[in-house]
Amino acid sequence: MKRFVGFTNEQILVEAIKNGHELAIEYWFKNYYQKLYKLAAQKLPSPSIAEEITQETFINCLRSITLFKGDSSLLTYMQSILRHEINDFYRKRYAKKFIQIIPLSEFLLDHEYKDAHETAEMVKLVLKKMTSQSRELLIKKYVDEKKIKELAEEWGRTEKAIESELFRARKEFRLLWADIDQNT
Repeated sequence: MKRFVGFTNEQILVEAIKNGHELAIEYWFKNYYQKLYKLAAQKLPSPSIAEEITQETFINCLRSITLFKGDSSLLTYMQSILRHEINDFYRKRYAKKFIQIIPLSEFLLDHEYKDAHETAEMVKLVLKKMTSQSRELLIKKYVDEKKIKELAEEWGRTEKAIESELFRARKEFRLLWADIDQNT
């Protein structure tokens, strides 16, 4: 590792990052960014997504740096976090496609439709007709896979309030689905 403002080895660098030393964090970012970005760019569909995922990796590393025990190199630790970020990206991407085909799966399992395309079109139509708040809540819950607690924090409501709103949103979805289904 290069010598930079007193950071002669990785252990000292990690301790300085843990203590919030600005120069250490700047040094860390400059020295590890390209390595992580190169790995992300190989596995992701575009440079902008690779950049975003690389930045998320740094944020998550900062959040969890106190857990780093030095059992591996800092780069290996960061690459592990990057791989998790990449997996999350693809999981969320897959989930968004999946909800277009089978949203609220337990509800749709009770109904038979000719094909996935027809179901996806019905879902789009139903979501379009829903109130914006209900639509957003369902997407955040089922596509983005946010937990009730996360939604409550994000929306500034209690967990019970979010549970009630989700109940009403699912009910709205089912009623609109039934209405559209009857008229087709």
